Amino acid sequence: MDNNAPTQFLHAFSGILNGLRLYPPQHPAILTLHKTLWDSLQNLLMQCQQKITFGVIDETLFIGNQLYTDGTPAAETLAKQLEQLQIEGIEITTGLQHEQLRDFIELFNQGKLRGQTFDETLNQKGISNIRHIQRDGGDSAGNMARKTYDHAKNIIQEVSRDVRNGQVPRTEQVVTSVDKMVRQIVKTPYAMLALNMIKDYDDYTYAHSVNVSVLALTIGRSCQLDAESLNILGMGSLLHDLGKLKIAPYIIKKPGRLTPPEYEEVKLHPELGAKIAQEMDDIDPRAIDIILSHHLHYDRCGYPSTALAKIHSELVDIATVADTYDAMTTLRAYHRPRTPRQAINIMQRLSGSQLHPHYLKHLEQTLGPFPVGSLVRLVSNEIGLIVDMDPLNRENSTIRIVKNKAGNNIDTPYDHQLSNSSHTIAGEVDPLTHNINISSLLSLVLYQH
Repeated sequence: MDNNAPTQFLHAFSGILNGLRLYPPQHPAILTLHKTLWDSLQNLLMQCQQKITFGVIDETLFIGNQLYTDGTPAAETLAKQLEQLQIEGIEITTGLQHEQLRDFIELFNQGKLRGQTFDETLNQKGISNIRHIQRDGGDSAGNMARKTYDHAKNIIQEVSRDVRNGQVPRTEQVVTSVDKMVRQIVKTPYAMLALNMIKDYDDYTYAHSVNVSVLALTIGRSCQLDAESLNILGMGSLLHDLGKLKIAPYIIKKPGRLTPPEYEEVKLHPELGAKIAQEMDDIDPRAIDIILSHHLHYDRCGYPSTALAKIHSELVDIATVADTYDAMTTLRAYHRPRTPRQAINIMQRLSGSQLHPHYLKHLEQTLGPFPVGSLVRLVSNEIGLIVDMDPLNRENSTIRIVKNKAGNNIDTPYDHQLSNSSHTIAGEVDPLTHNINISSLLSLVLYQH
């Protein structure tokens, strides 16, 4: 594909919207801009197998496989317009007539195309080759995984609101969310793990709780835990940081290292969380164990020491491994994120002391040598992101190529299937040194699949 085609379409689209602010629709300048847009669209459709999609993911515009993360003014303006109109994405297919494109532009410019009524409005104009697409509107693996993940995050937000309002959270909603996660991890384990790597820095508290639950359930499934144990593990992991809601917000959100008194206050959160959980209906003692003891460590030299006599299950140790991995791979004010392999290497040094060796091994085996979310360099010198794996053979993985053999960025990343990953991958690459946004790339992959 011509790497300039999406950008040409973007500038043509942006150009006509800007032109309509200055001239009436029938002005010669506007007619010229319509012709430019039409030509750029036909070029893009021809190169994209007769269908293109564009829209917004995490406030970032995408056109096809291209993400505009570099602050391009036209991309930022169009992304804002789409968000204001509550349009997640637009699909255009071949067969569209030139006059229909003009009608679409007029409706879009007037703000008459909105997410919920988008298709209905266009159908009234006889336009069927342009439609609204939604991230959670289909049943693909990526969409279903994202729906499950977002549902869990919403539940944690509701639980948090209940606690802050002095109310006891409802157990049923947490049970339902965990059950959804268990079933989804069985169906699409690597789609859920990909979501774990989409780090929401502004929403860390909620995302971290869900990430730990996903990782813990992934380890539990690898260990062939029964359904009851998986659900208990998922619930305890999802609620593991509940007690932080009782800690002063300025401490929890502090952008630097904590003072010794502040750290001592944070260390109270496991006991505070366990007390909240004990007030909830029908919480299994093993789930409360996880909340109370996830910082106690495998050697039981962590905190709180009062939990030593109360541990009923090794599910605690699974949650600890999951909590450690997510914390290490997340950007915080006081440390840069570790890559998946870096995190595993550090965790191996903690094996037998802070971390349970058996459960850490299961996490390593599930993630594989180059986990989903890893930016890697191929032996061909191309750089790409591991976006999926074959659950039955981790040597078979899908990589999205983002830099070519010469080390230059590819404007339109593409997917490539690896059948022998350990021999075709030269090594892991730090995304920060290459200014590559892992979260945006993974979001785009899950949107499209």
